[in-house]
Amino acid sequence: MGSIETHEKLAGFNLIQTHYKRIEDHAIRADFIIPQSTFTGQRPVIVRFHGGGLITGDSLMMDWFPIWLLELAKKHDAVIISPNYRLLLESTSPEIFSDIEDFWAWLHSSAVTELLETSSTPIQLDLDRVLTAGDSAGGLLSIFVGLAHADEIRATTATYPCVDMASEYFRTATSSEPLPDVPASTVDDYLAEMDRSAIRSSAVIPDRFDLMVGAIYYGGLGQFYEYGAEGSPRELRYPLEWLDRPDVKIPRGGIAIMHELQDAVVPVEQSEKFVAKAREVMKGKPGGDKIVLTLREGDHGFDVEVPLEEEWLSSHLKVAVEAWLE
Repeated sequence: MGSIETHEKLAGFNLIQTHYKRIEDHAIRADFIIPQSTFTGQRPVIVRFHGGGLITGDSLMMDWFPIWLLELAKKHDAVIISPNYRLLLESTSPEIFSDIEDFWAWLHSSAVTELLETSSTPIQLDLDRVLTAGDSAGGLLSIFVGLAHADEIRATTATYPCVDMASEYFRTATSSEPLPDVPASTVDDYLAEMDRSAIRSSAVIPDRFDLMVGAIYYGGLGQFYEYGAEGSPRELRYPLEWLDRPDVKIPRGGIAIMHELQDAVVPVEQSEKFVAKAREVMKGKPGGDKIVLTLREGDHGFDVEVPLEEEWLSSHLKVAVEAWLE
């Protein structure tokens, strides 16, 4: 990542980089972003998943790392843990979710405890106070973890999550022009030359950005998401179907989603559909009255430079943060 530690967004933080998983000779990274502080107690945890259409992105790609989340960590002496994961098209969606499960198990292992206790500035995590977060594809993963580990998480947040990957939107070409202009042959050209034995778990834009745009706007992303998923339980990949489980739970602090009304990458209707169903299914159950949807003017990624002190944002996060810290 070069001089990432000196990036202006990380001013006032210490950074620990490590790997949580290895597949043959490929190691998958996780990053600990730790506020510089005199605080000596156990620190609450924010688990954050990066976006990128499941095709590009990196846990420390600062262009897409929201300022408000970093400020939230500073305000409460919380540690942000941001993992990478295998990317489409070289890998499959079940492999991505396998990585997330392996990351979750690793986070709760003695290896993490030892890593942090023996660092130059030793810290301890309070894994009883976990908040999940993620943007776009990362929002999908944040919601997945919130549903799969509801009893271990205080609250889940997600921004403009692609929470309905089964929708026709991700399977048919869009009627609008791609931004930026990307040839229709982009994905096919990539597939023709792709090393199918390779593994990618990190890509910093512009790397693979055109590939992501091509897959979304020409309708291939939904198909790639299903490729290699035969035999894998669908509800693991489709949160709307997870809500059909008779034993469905959500974190006690609920789920807080924000989405922009003019989103040209992930339609706002996806978040509206998920929230409506979650409220119906969870009515009268723990967390069911704490499902929050905030809609704002703007396009995809609108919140990246928004400070935590914005009144609407603080209001949006209030219930989730209170449950996280109590």
